[in-house]
Amino acid sequence: MRKMSLFWVVACLMFFNAITVLATPPDVFVSHKDGVGDYLVDTKGMTLYWSKLDAPGGSRCKGQCLIQWPPFYKEAILASSPLINSNDFGTIIRSDGKKQNTSRGYPLYYYTMDQKPGDTKGQNLNNVWFVMDPGRFRVIDVKHTGWSEPKGMNK
Repeated sequence: MRKMSLFWVVACLMFFNAITVLATPPDVFVSHKDGVGDYLVDTKGMTLYWSKLDAPGGSRCKGQCLIQWPPFYKEAILASSPLINSNDFGTIIRSDGKKQNTSRGYPLYYYTMDQKPGDTKGQNLNNVWFVMDPGRFRVIDVKHTGWSEPKGMNK
């Protein structure tokens, strides 16, 4: 009898945990715009960018750059699309001590000139800033100064 009660308690806990996970809304979505393609947005539809001046696991954006390009951060990233793998997201601690999310190792940013959902005014700005396209993004191979496929990425 005691084992049966324990079984039902565990089963109920697993069930309610599954419902909670399913009810948690995603933090990142894929949007699409002609001329830009697919790109990541937050829950408000604001575009997420990466900088080719950054290296995986670190941000070089400081001072005035941070005013123009505020960091994106959520405690845990849940993704909403088959194009997005939640395991591609991580967190770094910036030199100013604040947290910032990464995608495939690269820090994610907003652009202050994007005023409304769907704006992509930072795309290809100064040939440095780009929307984060989860289907086409390539990790910069710093050692070989070329481009390489992220692990597990299908063409």
